Amino acid sequence: MKTIKLMSLAVAMVVLLSDCNNAASASKSTAAAPTPAKPASADGNFCFFEAQNRDTTKVNLTIAGDKITGEMVWNPYQKDGAVGMLSGTKNASGEFDLVYEYTIEGNRQSETKIMKIENDQLLIKKGELADLKNDGTMTYKDATKAVFSQKLMAMDCEKK
Repeated sequence: MKTIKLMSLAVAMVVLLSDCNNAASASKSTAAAPTPAKPASADGNFCFFEAQNRDTTKVNLTIAGDKITGEMVWNPYQKDGAVGMLSGTKNASGEFDLVYEYTIEGNRQSETKIMKIENDQLLIKKGELADLKNDGTMTYKDATKAVFSQKLMAMDCEKK
C-alpha cells in the first residue's frame, strides 16, 4: 500500500513539475514574440528596423488617413550615413509615395521613395534614380522596373 502511495505521489510531482516547465516555456515564448504591426491601412505610428552586417536602417512612420510623415536613418558602419524626413501620401493601391529629404556628408538631398507595409515588414522599392525634372530631387527613372527589395522588420516604437 505504501508503494502505491509513493508511486502516486511521484507521478503527481512529475506531472506538476512538467506543467510548471510548460507554463514557463509558454510564457517565455509569448513574451519573446514580436507585437504584430497594425494593418497598413490603419492610422498610427509604425517603426521598422533592418541590420545588414553592421549597417542599419531605421524608419519611423506616422499615418493619418492618406497623409504620411516620418523619419529615416541610414547608418552604414564606419561611414557617413543619411538622416532625414519622409513625407507623402498613401495611394489607392496602399503604397506610400514619399519624398525623403536628408543630409548626407553635410549636403542636403532629396529623393522619391515608394514603400508599403506587408506582413509586419516595411518594403522599400529600389531602382535607378535620376533628376528627371532638374529640380534636385532624384526620382525613379522607371518606377515600373523598380522592385521592393529592401525589407525592414516591424519593431516596437517605444524601443527606438
